[in-house]
Amino acid sequence: MNWTSRMIIMALVSGAIAIGMSMLPKLDELPTMSTGIADSWSGKRAAQLTNSNLVDLLVQVPLQLRIRKVELTNSRLSLDLSLPKNAESAAVYRDLYTLAQTMTNKTKNVNQVWIRVMDYSGATDQTSAQLVLAMVADREQGKDMKASANELSLIQLEQQLQNRFRLTYTPRWQQRYPL
Repeated sequence: MNWTSRMIIMALVSGAIAIGMSMLPKLDELPTMSTGIADSWSGKRAAQLTNSNLVDLLVQVPLQLRIRKVELTNSRLSLDLSLPKNAESAAVYRDLYTLAQTMTNKTKNVNQVWIRVMDYSGATDQTSAQLVLAMVADREQGKDMKASANELSLIQLEQQLQNRFRLTYTPRWQQRYPL
């Protein structure tokens, strides 16, 4: 081989290596491009929840309270919900039930859901939001949650949540929703 053909071959090999290296980061995205991330939550089967598909699942959950903060660490999902001034207790219980039901039925890897219901109405730069209610939902206790939250009455929702999960009420909750 002469010198010119060697240079052409080396240029082609170098170009192929450069193109191959530029394609490596896109290999992680191939399964999600072919099946679609949102498609994994549309079916009845549970899927692996990751930081990349967390938003896709949460936008499909019908909630009345706003989500302020979400954190997924190992097998625990932590959520902060914002409690508006005019929210009824039924809306809070319905959202807690729906979130626990969704995470136990539609995910494979979330074993605990920690939910804090926060009152941001009096929060300023110097003061923080106030905790109103906290719930820890374990997968084992939420496994057989079949009924939809909309099918249950306020009393049934409250009883289901209190019997299955750990709920902590603050004086702020009792002030807003007295018995």
